[in-house]
Amino acid sequence: MKTIRLNGIDRPVSVVVQGAMGLLNLDDAGALECLDAALDSGITAFDTAHVYGFEDRTVDGLLGRWIDDRSVRDEVIIMAKGCHPEPPDWETPRVTPEAVAVDVVDSLDRMGLDRIDLWSFHRDDRSVDVGSLVEAANAEIAANRISAWGVSNWSASRIQEAIAYADSAGLTAPVSHSAHYSLVDQINPPWDDVVTLTGETGAQDRQWHVDHGLPVIAWSALAGGLLSSNLSRQDFESSTDGHLAEVYRSYHSERNWARRSRAEGLAARLGVTLSDIAIAWLLRSDLAPMAIVGGATPEEIRQNATAAAIDLPPSDHQRLHQFEVCE
Repeated sequence: MKTIRLNGIDRPVSVVVQGAMGLLNLDDAGALECLDAALDSGITAFDTAHVYGFEDRTVDGLLGRWIDDRSVRDEVIIMAKGCHPEPPDWETPRVTPEAVAVDVVDSLDRMGLDRIDLWSFHRDDRSVDVGSLVEAANAEIAANRISAWGVSNWSASRIQEAIAYADSAGLTAPVSHSAHYSLVDQINPPWDDVVTLTGETGAQDRQWHVDHGLPVIAWSALAGGLLSSNLSRQDFESSTDGHLAEVYRSYHSERNWARRSRAEGLAARLGVTLSDIAIAWLLRSDLAPMAIVGGATPEEIRQNATAAAIDLPPSDHQRLHQFEVCE
């Protein structure tokens, strides 16, 4: 498995990140089996968030039980997020210095750990002074509760403000940005206040990341399942399933379907899967990102891990993303 280095983290990080939200749909035994498969496949990075949970069952808790049961703390990188709106009031922003410490401590308690490797702001609130957020994140580093900090769903201009403040104050700057990025463009955001680096919407921010080299941790790398061969276009168009309808609303365009078709053709030629091609394309983009993928069976997870080894020639990489709709 290919790895990268993130400032402040003393171990290499796998470029494929196991998204754990889907594991809440499994019982504990099934979830732990999936986490075993991820680590055995060379995936060392695991994504979680303070808001990921249903009632008393949380991703934080699942990861913590697995880490303790398998004694693998020194082998894994925990990527946690906080400061997201939470029930019962999903509308009230929580991007505040005070919420940083609350969510970090609570996630650590749920996991039974004393340190998070990478903690990120799950959302942004531009009405909050960025300097206060930089200082709050650095306070967690000083307290040894996190090793490094990053952001998720922030604009490039806001990230630049945070870096400038950190540099001027002699503090640690964000080391990563988790945003949407995939082979297909996000036409409509699936949730409020999210950032995509795809299409014309994300072009300026995408170029900023290329120019500045800030690592991108791409969420919805498989576009919610659109870039999986398990479902056809007709399945998405005719389904009454809420998730599939949301995916269709977020990614439907003839340009995107043409990209998927080209990826399917290349997958057949190489003897791999559509999702393999989608992950390989993403990992070899100019952004050089990490890909969060949410395999929910050991087989899916092992397949996702092998995609990192696929070497796409530049000509295939470019053709997959070209704008032409017709072959």
